[in-house]
Amino acid sequence: MPTLLSVLNAATPAPSPENTLRPGLDPSQVSPGLVGFLMTFVLAVAVVLLVIDFNRRNRRLRYRAEYAERRAAEERAATGALPEGTTSAEGRTAGNDAARRTGAESDVER
Repeated sequence: MPTLLSVLNAATPAPSPENTLRPGLDPSQVSPGLVGFLMTFVLAVAVVLLVIDFNRRNRRLRYRAEYAERRAAEERAATGALPEGTTSAEGRTAGNDAARRTGAESDVER
């Protein structure tokens, strides 16, 4: 049974000792040239711009989620239980003021 090394040696072609092209080939035929470089450059620039745009959108989404959490917490606090040490009349007045403020804020955002 042949060993793995002997199989790999048999499957790997040996490089040609000369650094010349096969007869009939021109160096411009085997090189990507200016067009290949420009296409690679354009692709790299497009990827960089897409990454920047993705990061900006991701950051904006995170800030909107944080804002929504804060606003929901404020609304829960405004409509939730009375703060300690307040009477029911004081709590209703403070709660109504907070509800009016959040209502005004939502009107501004529309």
